[in-house]
Amino acid sequence: INKRLLHESQAHAGDAHHAHHVADAHHAHHAANAHHAANAHHAANAHHAANAHHAANAHHAANAHHAANAHHAANAHHAANAHHAANAHHAANAHHAADANHGFHFNLHDNNSHTLHHAKANACFDDSHHDDAHHDGAHHDDAHHDGAHHDGAHHDGAHHDGAHHNATTHH
Repeated sequence: INKRLLHESQAHAGDAHHAHHVADAHHAHHAANAHHAANAHHAANAHHAANAHHAANAHHAANAHHAANAHHAANAHHAANAHHAANAHHAANAHHAADANHGFHFNLHDNNSHTLHHAKANACFDDSHHDDAHHDGAHHDDAHHDGAHHDGAHHDGAHHDGAHHNATTHH
């Protein structure tokens, strides 16, 4: 329980505005060009990272510039141009957004192409953008997260199971 509380406090810490060179960008998934991202989970040997400038452990992260805890961010997978974003969970173009997962301090520049919603913690995208089909196949299937690299133990519990990708049970 203590580890869970510590993890939650770190993973969902608010007001990380302009976090420069922030460590523990946990699970920055499929993000390339993670500029100055430190300890973006599984980023040593920058696996599948394109132009990961000064990124240590930036696992699959795309363009998560100065992002701390940009969980699953696309172009940072589900997050386009998450510049200075802290905990931008499934956020699109969350520029200077702190804790976008919980829906406050938005400064979007995407002309509502990827609308972030304030109502529900995990319902950041509309159904057309963030449906189950978006997470299936070779892109985000179980095979992608197995083995020692990204195994079930790493993604178990409420953190990355089915509850994590719905709108009600994760938080």
